[in-house]
Amino acid sequence: MTHDFNKPPHVITPEEKSQKKRLPVYILILVGVFFIALLAYMFADTKPDPKDAPPGHPNPSAQTATPNNTTTGTPGDEAVATDKDTATAKDY
Repeated sequence: MTHDFNKPPHVITPEEKSQKKRLPVYILILVGVFFIALLAYMFADTKPDPKDAPPGHPNPSAQTATPNNTTTGTPGDEAVATDKDTATAKDY
């Protein structure tokens, strides 16, 4: 049997309609608890003391970072384009 869209819906009173559209209270409570926990985590320890660090941190014997653009090879071992390297239509 097909549905007759001309008939009124099962829920007819305005109070029942608003109750159906309203979010359940437990979802609102869960979202509120989540945001309170997030704020507490953000503001809990904004300025840690040096004694809060693990032992040996920062490691004084660690190697310092080097940039990736440093050259370690000998000068002149890079490829250099010349006029003979360029391709023309007659080369093919």
